[in-house]
Amino acid sequence: MVRNVTIGDATVRVEMLGRGRPVLFLHGISAHGRAWRPVAERFHAEQPGWECWLPDLPGRGASDARPELSYTLDDEVRRLRTLVRALAPDGPRPQLVAGHSQGAAIGLALAGAEPGIGALLLSNPVTPEIRSPSVLRLLRAPVARRMIGSVLAPLHAPLGRLVLRRACGPHFRAPPDLVAAYAGPWASPARARTLLRILADWRPAELEDRMPRRPVAAHVVSGAHDPRIPLGAARRLASRLDCDLTVCSDGGHVLTEQHPQLLARLLGELAGRLPPDSGRRRNVPPRAAS
Repeated sequence: MVRNVTIGDATVRVEMLGRGRPVLFLHGISAHGRAWRPVAERFHAEQPGWECWLPDLPGRGASDARPELSYTLDDEVRRLRTLVRALAPDGPRPQLVAGHSQGAAIGLALAGAEPGIGALLLSNPVTPEIRSPSVLRLLRAPVARRMIGSVLAPLHAPLGRLVLRRACGPHFRAPPDLVAAYAGPWASPARARTLLRILADWRPAELEDRMPRRPVAAHVVSGAHDPRIPLGAARRLASRLDCDLTVCSDGGHVLTEQHPQLLARLLGELAGRLPPDSGRRRNVPPRAAS
């Protein structure tokens, strides 16, 4: 089931699986909700009573392309909080969040702002010590984004293959449908410019002051061959959160696709650590695809 939810400055596409207590899945910086679908489908099959929310974060996937908006960490969290309120005006709201890469960082910041979040699955997480490449500073100029976006859009397919090939690491080959799903949205010049704006606004160091200041059940999962997130950074985050770390010996940066069964199992374990459902249910009409 799909809902298109307007949250003020953007319309967000949300895929939903199951019925029950909500769990929120947050994808990486240039991906979309499909990245978590292999995990969500397994979790849904193994954990009845949960409802999986897989949004395309604003500016990505099938959500609105708005290159004129700001996409700082605070903006991402603000829009997510608005989205959650729109999806569950009467509760319950997500206590369990799964995040991949940038989505893991956003999940941490969201948990820092929402005390009701009690558990986090963090796959290939961006941490506060990760630094954005200095070349991305060029993208802060709108004229640069327009020029580069006009070049990027026609090259979306080969660039998508190149990016995924490197992200997958040496032990996993992205299937063609994954490459097409990953690269497809960026065929639009407006979406390409939006991606460049998202990259320009992304500063992982901002996470330092937005981490949860209270104990949160968490599990960090890392790939031994992740080219983007050093294993040491993942270890230090797990130590800081006082949580378990699982290292996939053959893993790259796309563990949601490479090891969905593992992530679904770990998510189920985190779900089991949450307090029992309070029994509240949202009073919403039956859904229709939109």
